[in-house]
Amino acid sequence: MCYNIFCEYMESGEWMTKRQWVTKFMLMHKWVFVCGFIITTLMTMVNLIYPFLGGKLINIAFYDKDMTAFLDLCLIYAGILLFNQFVVATLNNLISSQMMTGFVFDIRRALFNKVLHKKGKDLSGMYSGDMISLMNHDATDIMNLVFWSGLWGYSNLLHITFAVGFMFYYNLLLGAFTVVLVPAVFFASKYFKTRSQKVNKEIASAQGKLSSYLFEIVKNMQEIKILNAGKKVASTYLRKTASIHKMNVENGRIEVTTERVNSFITLIAQLLIFIICAYFIVKDQMQLGVFVAAISYFNMAVNYFSSINSKMADVWVQSVSLQRVVDILNEEEEDYQENQPPKQIKEGRIEFNNVTFGYTEDRPVLNGFNLRVDAGSTIGIVGKSGAGKTTMGNLLYNLYNVDSGELLIDGMNVNEYNLHSLRSQVGIVHQETILYDHTLRYNLSFTNNKDNDDALMEAIKKAALYNVVQTFPDGLDTLLGTDGQELSGGQKQRLAIARILVKNPKILVFDEATSFLDSRNEVLIRKVMSDLSQDRTLIIIAHRFSTIKSCDKIAVLADGVVKGYDTHDVLITSNKTYIDLFSEQYAGGEAV
Repeated sequence: MCYNIFCEYMESGEWMTKRQWVTKFMLMHKWVFVCGFIITTLMTMVNLIYPFLGGKLINIAFYDKDMTAFLDLCLIYAGILLFNQFVVATLNNLISSQMMTGFVFDIRRALFNKVLHKKGKDLSGMYSGDMISLMNHDATDIMNLVFWSGLWGYSNLLHITFAVGFMFYYNLLLGAFTVVLVPAVFFASKYFKTRSQKVNKEIASAQGKLSSYLFEIVKNMQEIKILNAGKKVASTYLRKTASIHKMNVENGRIEVTTERVNSFITLIAQLLIFIICAYFIVKDQMQLGVFVAAISYFNMAVNYFSSINSKMADVWVQSVSLQRVVDILNEEEEDYQENQPPKQIKEGRIEFNNVTFGYTEDRPVLNGFNLRVDAGSTIGIVGKSGAGKTTMGNLLYNLYNVDSGELLIDGMNVNEYNLHSLRSQVGIVHQETILYDHTLRYNLSFTNNKDNDDALMEAIKKAALYNVVQTFPDGLDTLLGTDGQELSGGQKQRLAIARILVKNPKILVFDEATSFLDSRNEVLIRKVMSDLSQDRTLIIIAHRFSTIKSCDKIAVLADGVVKGYDTHDVLITSNKTYIDLFSEQYAGGEAV
């Protein structure tokens, strides 16, 4: 239910501020937050009543000398204490657990959903480590900001307000002194804390650099020995360590000074309160219980006021985390054209009509690009790095939108396709095979959740991997290890092909799929490609001419346009760009 609310906000396409996003997430758990505030208020009020009741008990014992009243009030005190410890605290723990886990879960789910729907241009600038930090650290920081810092700050303000209120209730002069002295203690603490934070920041930075230095030393120890650089390395390490030690000494001095000054100011403030209370006690205008309660409330106001100052650094860090998450959530998403019914690609005819596209505005990769691929044909794409070969594939499954011109599949613009439907019918095998630390079955059915053994084994056979799988101890349920460490490079590539075949696309793109393979595996993959050319359109992007020589046609790319488009036999005798590429590779000693 709550996630449906979130999805509605996402689909509205609004750009929202930090406050709006926090409000949206809180609305998903509004009743839990309401209960949290009620319980926090109740716990705060119970905590505030203890000094008041304590003062009453002292007055009854010293002045009224009424044992019955004293015991009755003790029972009330004990009852409130037990109620707070066993009922209120239990409810607080339950509500806190529900609020924290549910709140963080929804933030992480929203972030994960956002990543899955990121536009291609945003994916290229996304770092995996940064994304993991957002999911784990920043999401938790937002929960701490909203829950702990929010409710904690609310509780602190209640404590301060009512503590000062009780001081005014007992005596107007005590209340006035409290209003003046509490901020004095607070600002004295803040002055020294600012100095301490500056030194701590320098220490953290220096320790980070020292850790990086140590990592480099350990990693390159053999090189250090070869260069006979041990003395210099040791000298640098000692210099860095001594610098950190010096900063730690300075920080220790500031902390000791802070503690002494705070203690002195607090002591002076307490002495003034003692003097005022003693004056009124001598004048018979104040009872001993009031004196004890007043000291408790004064200390409470000072502690909670200082606590707010201490928490502000955490709140600042948490606000930065919130901004990072909000920046991600406010990014534009891919348009999946959900309103369009899924359309079957029946032929696989592809047309690039005067297409211009660049990853940045000032550097087009394709510039007035024209190419027609007939249905069911196999074409090769060749060109130097940066010519736009991989970009063609990215545009085919609409990871990026063209800047101008149009890209048609079966006569229909790719932007008009239901994106789920389009990508289910266009498959790409990249040069780097991504495998998951899971079973063979999981890796094969990862794209479309097919777990039919017959379908999986058929794909394995088509990818010339059947004999290899037969040797696996657990067949389809064999664990492949991290990044398929149990497989050779050629086997990984064939597994990637089998995975695409489970998807059974009408258009299949091989993007440098043989670039990392030896000659034997390349020949095997070429045979697989040839077998797969039946009833589907094949695009083979390669720098090895041996991979594309037998294609129906070969497109020669340079400077973002097609410089030639014909068979190998024609291009090798008539197209200068193709001849130069061929000659460079032949001169480099590669098999062609």
